[in-house]
Amino acid sequence: MQLRDRFEKQRRGRFERLKIIFPILLAGWIPSILTLVVSYTILTKTLESRILRDRQTFIQLVGHLVNHDLSRTSSIIEYYQTLPEFAKILSAPNPQAAAEQWLSSAFYAHPLIDGMFMTAPDGRLIASIPNDPDLIGKDFDSDQWREQAQALNGAFVSAVHRRLPDQRMATNIVGAVRAPDRKIVGYLGISVLVERIGRRLATIEFADQSLC
Repeated sequence: MQLRDRFEKQRRGRFERLKIIFPILLAGWIPSILTLVVSYTILTKTLESRILRDRQTFIQLVGHLVNHDLSRTSSIIEYYQTLPEFAKILSAPNPQAAAEQWLSSAFYAHPLIDGMFMTAPDGRLIASIPNDPDLIGKDFDSDQWREQAQALNGAFVSAVHRRLPDQRMATNIVGAVRAPDRKIVGYLGISVLVERIGRRLATIEFADQSLC
């Protein structure tokens, strides 16, 4: 009996000590847990906010670079479409030979473009680089650019689409060519491949790329 009473007293003693120790530990853990939760919440929101700002800045920068690139290409069209001799080429009864010769010299003078073409006022192809004889005299995807280009004095940048003849994704920059009486005698266009724009952007180093 004495041995049993002693065991009972020891067990009650341990239980009493546990009742004292556990509230002390709990009192110390609760502030730490609350601090960790609050810190995690604040840190998560801060990081999310920064990532959103960085992504927005990144998108704005990419948009600016693409706009600058296409604007520079548009200036080529705007220069050529005002030349009197260019209007004479398109006004000729059979402009194909002269158009092909002109494109061959002009295209290779501009390394940052991927194609050039000339069409009649109704959008039928006269000459192009890359060349496809089967497309001569046929509509050259004019629904992508003709209506908008004829309404502008400068160049129109089309939506991205699969270009003729190779079906690669590209945008066309097109300008209407007008005679002295302002009558449209044809269109001059430049194609820029989407993959080329992507390669140019890939060469630019951005800060915090991992966050973008």
